[in-house]
Amino acid sequence: MLITIKFPTNLFLVITIFILFSCQNEEEIVFENEEIISALPTDIISPSDNPYSEAKFELGQSLFWDPILSGMKDISCATCHHPDFGYGDGRSLSSGINGEGIGPNRIRGTVIKRNAPTIINTAFNGIDVNGNYTPSSAPMFWDNRASGLEEQALLPILDHDEMRGPNIAAEDILDTIVNRLSTIPAYVTMFSIAFGDEMINEDRLSKALATFQRNIVANNSRFDQYANGNVNALSNAEIRGMNTFIDVGCANCHSGPMMSDYQLHTLSVPENPLIEDDGATGNFDFRTPTLRNLNFTAPYMHNGAFNNLRDVLRFYADLSRGNGESQNQNVALNQIARDARNLRLGNGEAEEIIVFLNTLNDENFDKTIPNEVPSGLSVGGNID
Repeated sequence: MLITIKFPTNLFLVITIFILFSCQNEEEIVFENEEIISALPTDIISPSDNPYSEAKFELGQSLFWDPILSGMKDISCATCHHPDFGYGDGRSLSSGINGEGIGPNRIRGTVIKRNAPTIINTAFNGIDVNGNYTPSSAPMFWDNRASGLEEQALLPILDHDEMRGPNIAAEDILDTIVNRLSTIPAYVTMFSIAFGDEMINEDRLSKALATFQRNIVANNSRFDQYANGNVNALSNAEIRGMNTFIDVGCANCHSGPMMSDYQLHTLSVPENPLIEDDGATGNFDFRTPTLRNLNFTAPYMHNGAFNNLRDVLRFYADLSRGNGESQNQNVALNQIARDARNLRLGNGEAEEIIVFLNTLNDENFDKTIPNEVPSGLSVGGNID
């Protein structure tokens, strides 16, 4: 196999792969395949009704770390989205209310049925191969059930197992949170500076949280540098892995700047023994996850089924062999997404792809942990 590489120009990276096949009659057939993957934008777009301000970011950061937003004042957004774990929690399935501790060492919490996705680069959710995206309609969660970070921000607060708990009804929790915040002078001041007056309501709560999350970005990986014109940012082995990634079909779903088409696909990921999850529409379908910063966000898949990238690639290699076996008893072979079944992936290609995936890591994201929060409660909740 001969791979010819065309180096990137401007923002977009066009990788052209020429594969020369020899048939029994020794005639050479040239197969040409072009896919587009690209660098993340350097600028962040905010919704027109929620422009960025430093005051709003600082308010959102305080709210993100403050357990005042939970029904029992014991868990915060940061409990499941902590910078020490790439703004995930390092667990197969997250641990919600009634828990203690952080990450894999957290105990006694109510089991949440899905792996906590990172918030890093959620600013770019829904971005297409041309770099276009609309922040107000960006798909959120493993099932795309929310549009935009503003809508997403309040849903964990409303959820019984994640943050609300058993003592406050779903229809009352946001009013309860707003009333709590209104009695804390520091929050009244922060909302006033961020929004122009002292009014505190759920709309402003969501906008502040969204502003903070939208600005946790990591958009200068070595791949980004390469795609932006630095041809020395990647080694030959990494470029070979990038070409293999496209050649075997990974980029059919993992495309664009975020390496995701943001579509729902049915695979046959083994069920987590703690809980069964039939996905977005009951067909065991989940959104294609981003491949960025994988070094910080294990375990992988919607239920944390795989602890490392080799296990993930082995799963896809098994699918691509067409052996007629699903790895989930609830999913028939003909239900599995065709792009997954049609991968041309073996163990050698998997190792090359992992080399490339490591170029998508960028550890220079904001890891700030505040020393205190305005409520006076423990920063992050019961995580110590």
